Amino acid sequence: MADKNELIENEELPEEAVFDEDIVLEEEKPQSSSDNETNRCTVSECIEQIGYGRYHWKVVATMGMMSAADSAEIWIIGLISLNLTCDWKITAAQKAAVPGTVFLLMSIGSWLSGLLADIYGRRKVMLIVYYIFTVAATASAFSWNYPVFLLLRGVAGFCIGANYGVSICYSAEMVPITKRAFNLLLLDILWCIGGVFICFCAIFVMPYQWGWRYLILLAALPCLVTIPLLHICDESVRFLAVKGRLQDAKLIFDKMAEQNQASKLTCEIYCPTTKTASKSLNTDLFKQPFLRRTILLVVCFGASVWVFYAFMYLLPDMMASGYCHLSEWFQVTHKNSRGCSVYTSKEYIFLIVVNLLYLPGYIISPITAEYWGRRPTLWYSFWGGLATTVLLLICIDPVVVYINLFLVINFYGISVATLWLYVPENYPTYLRSSATGAHNGFSKVGAALGTFLTEYLDSIKISHSITVLVVVLVISSVATIFLQLETKDKSLADGNDSTEMTVRGTNLPLDDRRTRVSMRCGANATDPQCEELDI
Repeated sequence: MADKNELIENEELPEEAVFDEDIVLEEEKPQSSSDNETNRCTVSECIEQIGYGRYHWKVVATMGMMSAADSAEIWIIGLISLNLTCDWKITAAQKAAVPGTVFLLMSIGSWLSGLLADIYGRRKVMLIVYYIFTVAATASAFSWNYPVFLLLRGVAGFCIGANYGVSICYSAEMVPITKRAFNLLLLDILWCIGGVFICFCAIFVMPYQWGWRYLILLAALPCLVTIPLLHICDESVRFLAVKGRLQDAKLIFDKMAEQNQASKLTCEIYCPTTKTASKSLNTDLFKQPFLRRTILLVVCFGASVWVFYAFMYLLPDMMASGYCHLSEWFQVTHKNSRGCSVYTSKEYIFLIVVNLLYLPGYIISPITAEYWGRRPTLWYSFWGGLATTVLLLICIDPVVVYINLFLVINFYGISVATLWLYVPENYPTYLRSSATGAHNGFSKVGAALGTFLTEYLDSIKISHSITVLVVVLVISSVATIFLQLETKDKSLADGNDSTEMTVRGTNLPLDDRRTRVSMRCGANATDPQCEELDI
C-alpha cells in the first residue's frame, strides 16, 4: 500500500466535497522557525476578522446608487417610446430597434468590462465606464434626430451592461461571508427604487412638449451622485491580493478596520493563488473544472432574465387586452395636441405598482439563500415560476389570476436576484469578473430574444407568449437540478479552485497546501467516505 502521506499530498479534492466536523487539519511538514515567527492569514480571514461596519456602508451606498441609475436608464426606453414615435415619426421597426440595440450592447459591454476588470481592476473599470455612461446618457436628451439618439442610448446601454456585473463582483469581494446576501438585498431594493423614481418623475414632466428630454436629464441625476462616491471607494482587496499587491491590500484593510472601529490586522496577508487573468479573451470558463457549471448557469441566468424582461412587456399587454377578463386599465387611449397616443398618469402609476410588486421577491431571495442555501432557493423559484406561469394559461376567476400574477412576478424576481448572488461565488478571483460579465452578457441576449418574441406574439395571441415562457422555464428548471456547488457559508476563492472551502469550526482554507487532511479512515481507500472524497 502506498505511503499515507504520499496519497494525501497528491490528492485533488473535488469542489463539491462536504467535510465533517471530525476532520483534523495537520501540518504537511514541521514549520520552520521563520514560519512560526510569521503569522499569516488569507484575504478571507482578514475580511472576517475586521467584520462589517461603516466602511461597507460606503460600498453599499456607491453600488446602490449605480444600481438605481442603471434601473432608471433601462426604464427610460419604455417610458418615452410613444413620445419618440410622435415627435420623430419613427416606424415600428425603428421603435423596436432602440431596446434591441440597448440589450445587444449591454451584452457586449458585460463581456468586455468583466475581462478588463480581471486584468486592470474593478474600481478603475467602473470609474472609466461611469464617466462615459454619464456623458452618453445625459447627451441623449439633446439628440436632434433618431440616429443620434440611437447611437447615444446604445453607448449608455453598453455602459449599463459593463457596470452592473463588475459592481456585483466588487460588492461580494469586500464583505464578510454572512453579509454577501444582505448586501445584495440592499442593491435589489435600490434597483427597485430607481425604477419607481423615474416612473414617478414621468407623471410630472411627460405631459409637457419635449417632456421626454427632461425625463432623461432627471434619470441622469443618480449618475452625477455616483461618480464622487466611486472616487472615494478603494480597489477590491481580493483583486490586489491575487495580483501580488499585498501591501496595497494591507493599507486598505487598515483603513477598513479604522472606519469599522475594529482591531487592525497583526498578521501577514497570504494569497494562495498561482494564476492571474490573461490579457486575451479568458477561455477558462469553458475548461475544467468550470465547464459544467458555466453551461448550467448560462442556461439558468439566460432563461431567468428572458422571462423577467419579457414579463415586463407581457403584463401591460395582458391588462390592455383584457386577458382572462382582467381589468382593461392599461388602455392607452389618451391623445396629445398633435393626435398621438401617449401615456397618462394612470399608466405611470400602473408601472410604479409593477416595480413595487417585484420588491417582496427581492427581499425574500437573500433571506432564503442565506437560510436554506443558494441551490434550494433557485430550485423553488424556478419550479414555482414554472407552475404559476402554466396556471396563467388557465383562465379562472380574475381574483385568482391577480394572485397568480403576483406570485409569478416574485418567483421571477427571486430567481434573478439569487443568480446575481450565486454566480460570482462560483469562480475564483482571477476569473470572477470575467465569469459574471459573461453570464450577464448571455442573459442580455435572452432579454433581447424574450422582449422581441413577446412583442411579436402578443400582437397575435397572448397565450402564445405565455407558452414560450413555459418552454423556457421547463428547460431552465431542469438545469437547476444539476447545479452541484452550494456556496452558502463558503469563502470566495482567491486561488485556482472554485471555492476556498473551509472546515467547520476553523478559518483555514482547504486550498492552502501547507496543510493536509487526515480522515478518520486514514489511507484506507475502501472506506465509503474516502471513496466520496477520491482519497
